[in-house]
Amino acid sequence: MVRIFLFSAEELECPVYFDGTMCWPATAVNITAYLRCPNIFPQFDTSKFVEMYCTMDGIWGPVNYDPCLQKIVDQPPKTNATDEQIQFHRDVLQGAKTMEIVGLFLSFCSLVFALFIFSCFRSLQCHRTKIHKHLFAAYIARLTIEIILGVNRFYTVTQAEVGYAETFISRTLPLCVTLEVFREYTRLCTFAWMFIEGMYLNSLLSSAVFGKPKFIAFYIVGWVISAPLIISWAVAMHFTLGSDKNCWFGNINTVYYWVFIEIPRNALLTMNLLFLINILRVLVTKLRESNTSETKQVRKAIKATFVLLPLLGVANLVWLIPEPGTLDSPGWIVVYNYGLLFLDAYQGFFVAVLYCFMNAEVRSVLRRKYSTWRTYHNPNRGHNMVVTTATDIRLTVMDDGHCQSET
Repeated sequence: MVRIFLFSAEELECPVYFDGTMCWPATAVNITAYLRCPNIFPQFDTSKFVEMYCTMDGIWGPVNYDPCLQKIVDQPPKTNATDEQIQFHRDVLQGAKTMEIVGLFLSFCSLVFALFIFSCFRSLQCHRTKIHKHLFAAYIARLTIEIILGVNRFYTVTQAEVGYAETFISRTLPLCVTLEVFREYTRLCTFAWMFIEGMYLNSLLSSAVFGKPKFIAFYIVGWVISAPLIISWAVAMHFTLGSDKNCWFGNINTVYYWVFIEIPRNALLTMNLLFLINILRVLVTKLRESNTSETKQVRKAIKATFVLLPLLGVANLVWLIPEPGTLDSPGWIVVYNYGLLFLDAYQGFFVAVLYCFMNAEVRSVLRRKYSTWRTYHNPNRGHNMVVTTATDIRLTVMDDGHCQSET
């Protein structure tokens, strides 16, 4: 968008301008202004400078963030990346972010619907689904904030060609920081409830006798323990960055993020990996005791692994793999960015599908509900159609403390 400002010949200059990421000071005409690269992407080198030229007419030219990508260019081998390589890397990042936003919306809608199903039907209430509901709630809280910040950042980046349109979140630093803090809190809570899922399932399979689970302890681990870690991180970030205009974007590169968030989160994932290994060990042992063929053993073990991976979040450990640079293989750049963002954004969708929509008991309840609704609204129904079978009675009065198998 072109903006024209009138000044006298002696006062002609480009006015103060906010590009959605940084605020540019008033600059004399025919001068190139420089600001240090913001720490909003891991690929940006904050020791370099963003450029924007003030024309002779007192109009800002296009902002140039390309120098910030020199951090990628400086990687071995020590040959500069071509413009095509840099553009390719940027296009991959942009495409992966677009896919991520779609996945976040899909996961959000799926989890809301799944939580609604688990909450509405009395026959589905049991210890296992109670834990599922808290995991879904943590997911939904996290995805709500992820979608807000993701759409805000996507809108900011895609407006680069027209001067980076300013958004309400971008210009309201307290709101932006608050959303960032709550995003990290809900993410850590999500991993905490994944840990509880793994611990509960491991206890069910490994113990001959398993009493009523201690939900007070589950609530503390799932919702409370994360709070002091996030508060400590937020306080450290506040005194380190203060009123940083970048809203703490790129904070994953700080030592505080690793100490208070990344290490605890990966510790929970590591514990879940151990739970998964033990669960598979118990499953294979029981299959061998039942004289199941080797082929069926392998098939069931693979199926169990596929079903448990999204629930326990073990796949998130792939984030520890170093990010590729512009000079790396184009295929690896595509696989890394699309693959990791796909696993993260669509994980909630897979959890909802595998543990709600594909659940045999859930499907049975929904079929009965639909059949009842269709019978009730049938204009040709007579009194002789109101017949209840013994099976229907048994399913209706099913004990709340017991649920059928997951699949």
